[in-house]
Amino acid sequence: MREQILDILTEINPEVEDIINGDLLESGLFDSFEIINIVMALEDCFQIQIDPELIVPDNFRTVDSMIALIKSIK
Repeated sequence: MREQILDILTEINPEVEDIINGDLLESGLFDSFEIINIVMALEDCFQIQIDPELIVPDNFRTVDSMIALIKSIK
């Protein structure tokens, strides 16, 4: 799951590899438009539906937070 998420993030912004273990939002690499792209890619990749109320910064701050979000939905 981690590798799939990393592939998605790298496809959206290749610079993510430089801070992959850090705070992805504080880094400024992803804005709200890119978060929507991440949501759509995660939904497609993992065959899930992410409810709009779950699209909050804390769920997309780190790779681990995205993994936790996906696991909570599955």
